[in-house]
Amino acid sequence: MDNSTEIVGHYSQLDVRIRLLKMKENEGAAKARNNSIRNAKGKYIAFLDSDDWWYPNKLEVQLDFMVKHQYEFVFSAFEYADEQLNVTGVSYKPNRISFSAMKIGCNIGTPGVVYDTERIGKIYMPSIKTGEDWGTWLQIVKLTKYAYALNVPLWKYRKTTGTLSANKLGMVENNIKMYQNVLGYSKLKSILFFFILFLPNHFMKLLKNKIDGVKYKK
Repeated sequence: MDNSTEIVGHYSQLDVRIRLLKMKENEGAAKARNNSIRNAKGKYIAFLDSDDWWYPNKLEVQLDFMVKHQYEFVFSAFEYADEQLNVTGVSYKPNRISFSAMKIGCNIGTPGVVYDTERIGKIYMPSIKTGEDWGTWLQIVKLTKYAYALNVPLWKYRKTTGTLSANKLGMVENNIKMYQNVLGYSKLKSILFFFILFLPNHFMKLLKNKIDGVKYKK
């Protein structure tokens, strides 16, 4: 447990635009994020989990990018980091991702996302244990046609032990459920989609990230 609550509480006393919202109990990432989306009053929605880290100019750079190109939904590249935020690698992104490409796999990190609620409304996360972010991006890209990448690392993904995202066996079950719950696929179609399309794409992405990371650290 970190002191994020105390830090946000402190700044909420200094700036009325900052609001601290706390869940009564841990009900998972989707419900916590949806509660914040529901209560948000600004034009843009962005996400930052307590174990990840934004560069100070992250939002400024992305919002300039959105306004310049009139995009509704953007994301960015990011750096992998250890628990002390030392950079260990990088994840570059395709310049844009379509709905069809998004179905094959999620190539968007949640802390890199910004979307415009005035243009597409508030989009809420599906109530699934993991993959709720992927399900959300699928809903958004259905509306916007594409998600657009700013291919500059603007945040750090801190790899820690024991997290849900580190549970590889759980990824299989939960991603299959995502296909069923969000896209409405049958269980058989979801299983085939996962093993024939998602898994090869996932391993190719990991390989690319490893190669890019070696080059990035030189």
